[in-house]
Amino acid sequence: MDVKHALFRFDGRLRRRDWWIWTIATALAYYAVSDVSAVLLGLEQYVQLRGGRAAVIGDPVLPLMHSLAVALLFLWPQLALTVKRAHDRARSAWPAVSVSLAATALAWWPVENYEAAGAALDGGDLVGGAVIIAGLLSAGCGLYLLVVLGFLDGTPGPNRFGRSPKGIGGDPADAAAEVFS
Repeated sequence: MDVKHALFRFDGRLRRRDWWIWTIATALAYYAVSDVSAVLLGLEQYVQLRGGRAAVIGDPVLPLMHSLAVALLFLWPQLALTVKRAHDRARSAWPAVSVSLAATALAWWPVENYEAAGAALDGGDLVGGAVIIAGLLSAGCGLYLLVVLGFLDGTPGPNRFGRSPKGIGGDPADAAAEVFS
């Protein structure tokens, strides 16, 4: 499977090995692009410990906007890999995409709000601690997706989303046609 199809199209199936390779490659590319462009644009955030707590020095809005822009750039390939891997398992991709989008959105929640939500949970206020509860649910769903997409085998042979990416269990007539084409 070529790069264009693997990272930018939502049709077809993707085997586990290829999912891991592309997922790790896009994660490394994301961190490289994010860090290099932040340095080139002068948007580094400096963290200083004050009284045992980390504090951001300077304006955090521009680095946050930059990080969000880079994350949005890599969101499409992440979703394409997720969809194709779900298709290999003969499952609809909507639940996986929904969880991926929810986890991405919660990653941009300001850290200060988590601190306030933790204090609210400590006081017994479940509504005030909803951010932490949503974050824990998102993390649990993300772990579930990691297991399902990264560790469980796809359906053998063809399914409603296409032929097996492993090339096993397919129609013998199709295999013969590929040999003689």
